[in-house]
Amino acid sequence: MNWTNFLLILTLSYLFYYGLNLLYDLFMNRKPSSSPAKDDTLFFEEDIQPQIITYTPGPTTDQAEEENEPIVAKMIPKTSRNITGNVFSNGAVSLKELFNLAKNNLIEHTSTIPY
Repeated sequence: MNWTNFLLILTLSYLFYYGLNLLYDLFMNRKPSSSPAKDDTLFFEEDIQPQIITYTPGPTTDQAEEENEPIVAKMIPKTSRNITGNVFSNGAVSLKELFNLAKNNLIEHTSTIPY
């Protein structure tokens, strides 16, 4: 017996087995429905009446500018981050710069990363 015969017999046996299963499901396992009234169909009825909504224009732009107070920019003082252990930071880097630093092996890993 060579590989071609083995694979041919294996394929035919699989086709025969699954063909029998398909025929069994189609013919032997069919149960006739006893009555059509046992349908599991849901019907929803709503008592909501449609309403007509009319547009009422709001205040014009001149009135809106008078009502709003001018926004004053507040300067928030920068606070330094807490330094823990041997970690010192000289500023943030962008994501692109971070990948470039990692590519050039310039990131120093000094402790384990907690998960």
